[in-house]
Amino acid sequence: MTHANPARGTASLRGVVAVLVVVVPALAGCNGDANTTGAATSPTSTTSASTGGDTSSAGATSTASDPTTHADPTTTTTTITTGGSTEPTTAGSTIASDTTASTTGAPGFGCDAPIFADDFDDDMVGPYVDLVDWNDPPWSDGVDEGRVEIIDGADAFAGRSLRIHYPEGGVGPGEGGAQWKAALGADYDELYLAYRLRFAPDFDFVLGGKLPGLVGGTAPTGCVQDTTGFSARSMWRAGGRGVQYMYFPEKVNDCGDDYDYALNGDAALFQPGVWHTLEHHLVMNTPGQHDGHLQAWLDGQLVLDVPDFLFRADGADFAIDTLYFSTFFGGSGAEWAPTRDEAVDFDDFVVCAAPISH
Repeated sequence: MTHANPARGTASLRGVVAVLVVVVPALAGCNGDANTTGAATSPTSTTSASTGGDTSSAGATSTASDPTTHADPTTTTTTITTGGSTEPTTAGSTIASDTTASTTGAPGFGCDAPIFADDFDDDMVGPYVDLVDWNDPPWSDGVDEGRVEIIDGADAFAGRSLRIHYPEGGVGPGEGGAQWKAALGADYDELYLAYRLRFAPDFDFVLGGKLPGLVGGTAPTGCVQDTTGFSARSMWRAGGRGVQYMYFPEKVNDCGDDYDYALNGDAALFQPGVWHTLEHHLVMNTPGQHDGHLQAWLDGQLVLDVPDFLFRADGADFAIDTLYFSTFFGGSGAEWAPTRDEAVDFDDFVVCAAPISH
C-alpha cells in the first residue's frame, strides 16, 4: 500500500473552496452503523446496509443532471427510497461491467500521487490482520470475528484481493460484513475515491447493503440529524441497483437519502460475479452556499452528477478527512438479512486529488 504526503498533488486542502464528492464514515450507533462487534457465524454471508433506520424516506426525490449527457444535460429524477420499501424494476436497467484487467497504477487506473492506496498484494493469504495499512484504525468490526480474508489465484482481481463474508441471517456490522475507518491525515475540500468490487456469483441483494465511501467531520449515520459532518457511502439496493447514500444538512429522510446511479436514464446495476470499478468525486461547498459537487462513475461511465450540493451548512468547519470502509446488509430488521452465506471481493483502493478510473 502507498502512503503519500497528504499535501501533495492537486487536492484542495481545508480552507480552499472546491467542489468535491464526499463519503463520510458512520459514527452514529443506530441501526447497525455503530462500532459494534458480534460473533460471526458462517464467514460467507453478505449484509446490506440500513433498515427502517439507516435508510432514506419514501416519496422524496432529488434531481440531478443526466450523467450520460455531456452537452446541455437533461434533468432526471433521483428517487429517494425508504427502508427498501421501493422495489425498483430492473427492466431496461443498464448493467455496467468492468472488462479491463488493469491494476492500481496501471494505465487507466490510479494516480501519480495517491493520498491513500492499498491493493492487498503485500498481505498474507488467509485471515486479514493488516489494518496498519489503513493507518491503524482505532476500532474495527468483522476482523476479529473472522469475516475478512485475503484471497489469491483465479478469485482475485490481480495478485491478491480482500474478501468480506456476510453470514446467513446477519444484519448490521455486528453480525456480518466489516467496518473500519482510515484517517487521511488532513482535511480536503476535493477528493476522488476509487475501488474495485465483485459480488459473488448468484449474490442475493435482498433489500440492500452498505459500501465504502468518504466522510468528514462527525460522519453522521444511523438516522441521526447532525449538521457537523457528512457521509457519502455507496449502497447496493434490491436487484443490484447502485446508489450514493448521503447524510448531509439538507437530507430529506431521517435515515439518509439515496441518489440513484443511472446510465441513459436507466438504473445502473451491479452484476453478480463481475468485477466493477466504482469511483466517487466530492467537492466541498463554501459553507452555507450550494456550490459543492457530487459525482460517481461505474466502470468508467458517469452514473451520478449532482452540482450545487450542500455538504456544509453556514458556519461549518469540517471537510473530507476519512475513508470509511463500511459494508454489511442492513438496515436493522430481519427483512434485510442475507438469505444465505454471501461474499463480496474488493481490491485497488485509491484516494487521490485527481481522477483515478476515468
